[in-house]
Amino acid sequence: MKNKIAIVTGANAGIGKATALKLAEMGAHVVMVCRNKKRGEKALLEIQEIANKKNLDLMLCDFASLKSINNFVKEFKNKYQRLDVLINNHGLVSLIKSKTEEKIETTFAVNHLGYFSLTLQLLDVLKASAPSRIVNVSSSANYRIRKLEIDDYNCDKRNYQFMKAYQESKLYNIMFSFLLAEKLQGTNITVNCLHPGFVKTQIGLNNFFLKLLTPLAKYKGVTPDEGARTSIYLATSPEMEGVTSKYYHKMKERDPNKLAFDKEAQKKLWNLSLKLTNLQFNI
Repeated sequence: MKNKIAIVTGANAGIGKATALKLAEMGAHVVMVCRNKKRGEKALLEIQEIANKKNLDLMLCDFASLKSINNFVKEFKNKYQRLDVLINNHGLVSLIKSKTEEKIETTFAVNHLGYFSLTLQLLDVLKASAPSRIVNVSSSANYRIRKLEIDDYNCDKRNYQFMKAYQESKLYNIMFSFLLAEKLQGTNITVNCLHPGFVKTQIGLNNFFLKLLTPLAKYKGVTPDEGARTSIYLATSPEMEGVTSKYYHKMKERDPNKLAFDKEAQKKLWNLSLKLTNLQFNI
């Protein structure tokens, strides 16, 4: 990974922080993308001390804001001319329904559109740096969805259920990965996704009901270091060279929810995402 540049989103804690640390130890220049400056700076200093490396950079982005994502991309491109690895790792569990400044339901906006918008806007840099890799962190929560309701992404026609919103967003991560991989054939950019395992992270701990799961997480959950292993494997392993459009858990290929393979649903989600982000697909 020496002389390679990697972006890790949600890098101030949990899996993202563990991923950034390992990549830095492997010699990559890691751009840690965080929402909170204070927490990001604390994580960066801790990683520098542990890894005894200075090859890290902190950049800020609020994935609940498409404007913030656009600004981050501009700032990144002004600072860097290449990108070898993009790891979309940030995530949100929101107990109460809310909408972003663009009037988009927050879980859908952060967990899906955040991946979609950031990735599409960085494709030109990834292509110029090829061979390059895109790694999307999903979750086994994707298996819980039995019916796709893409048209009601804002939950305006149904009751908002925070776990279902999260589960849907994690299924959308896989659908997006599969269709993007297909569209990027011949570019030498690979796209894969993964379930990191039931990891002891801070996600959702701002929610009272999810706090009740903390004892279970401590008993059953794996450490962030263990949770980051598959992300690191997909991002760096020579075995993954040229491998694309796959879903992994514990560094092994798995079958996701069968709904992830629905081509028409993939296209519907893609076209909706282009419309909501006001982006075009150019490669």
